[in-house]
Amino acid sequence: MEPFELREFQDLTLREAVEGMADLYLKVAKAAERLVEESYAGAGDFKAGDEKAADCRYEFPIDIEQIARYLEMTIEKKSLNREESRSFSRILGIITSQNGRAVVVVDNEVSYKMQRYTIANAVGRFLLSQTETSLKCSYAIPLVPQSLEEIAADVIALFLLLPMKAFKDEFLHYLEGCGDWPLDVDAWMVYLGDKSQIPQFNLAIGYQQMKQVLCYQRQEDFKNSGFDISKIFDDPYDIIYA
Repeated sequence: MEPFELREFQDLTLREAVEGMADLYLKVAKAAERLVEESYAGAGDFKAGDEKAADCRYEFPIDIEQIARYLEMTIEKKSLNREESRSFSRILGIITSQNGRAVVVVDNEVSYKMQRYTIANAVGRFLLSQTETSLKCSYAIPLVPQSLEEIAADVIALFLLLPMKAFKDEFLHYLEGCGDWPLDVDAWMVYLGDKSQIPQFNLAIGYQQMKQVLCYQRQEDFKNSGFDISKIFDDPYDIIYA
């Protein structure tokens, strides 16, 4: 066997790849945040997209069914796994779409958190399939997905259920009232999962994406300010960063 070369990791240009992924995640996060804002605005007494939409207030847990309704998706809940009791994987949801109209069937025998995340994943699949005339697919865990599109839908789902500003506000609030020094990460994750109503399995994955996004966003803001250090110190969210 040939000896391991330390340069192997350098040749992967991993740092550049991570930066590119963070930039992509940030674009997804911003688009997801706009969708959350407009879906909440659309449920009020004014039209989504007008000036009042920017003043729309939302908090955890995000109403993912309202977002689905805003996209004219129909949600149904019923048992999906009674005939597959010996399967390792559990079907959590099935989405079918025809000419831009989607129906999502969610397993009603899983937890409330998992039902919410299943709907969010279906919204992600629906948004990714806008160029297709029809769509039919299922969502299941915990086995490895057969399509990278499901992973892409998970990225959208996470940022819909965990919008950037809502996350930063919640993290800031938690740290300001936290008596643990240093921070107990496990306790914080349990708190965030309960507050956002996201399953720990999905939150643990998505939390890493959120860290990438916020780190990259702050670096970009710092660069765009001409590397003005006062911008960092004036950031009201400064304590959420290491």
